[in-house]
Amino acid sequence: MAVNIDTTQVEFIMRYAVTGILLLALLLGLATLRMANQEWEGYEHGGEKIPQLEINSGDSDSEGVLPLQEIIQQLQLPASTRILEIEREHSGQSMHYDIELVTAAGRIYKLHVDPYTARVIETEGADETAAGGR
Repeated sequence: MAVNIDTTQVEFIMRYAVTGILLLALLLGLATLRMANQEWEGYEHGGEKIPQLEINSGDSDSEGVLPLQEIIQQLQLPASTRILEIEREHSGQSMHYDIELVTAAGRIYKLHVDPYTARVIETEGADETAAGGR
């Protein structure tokens, strides 16, 4: 038994199939852009949450160390300043955090911060005003 299909019917079906696929791809792309934009807006406008980072409690010199979230809040950084990296450093018997930052103008600088008091020990790579007046 032979099925008689007109070529115009095939073209009609193919157009709808291609249109449906393109529409689905467009909707998925728009959904992805919306989610990415929400993440970016939160980051750009200070809506991001600072992750609660904990120091290994088994470490002997971690006793009395402030949580990183508290240290960052006490630094009172300008809203446009972003944290690039935080490193825990030991020098002799003392410990400090190296907090690498970037300003809205693109200037990168580093703060050496006392983990027990959140006091800025030293600033590298920027003037005092860039480090929040510390």
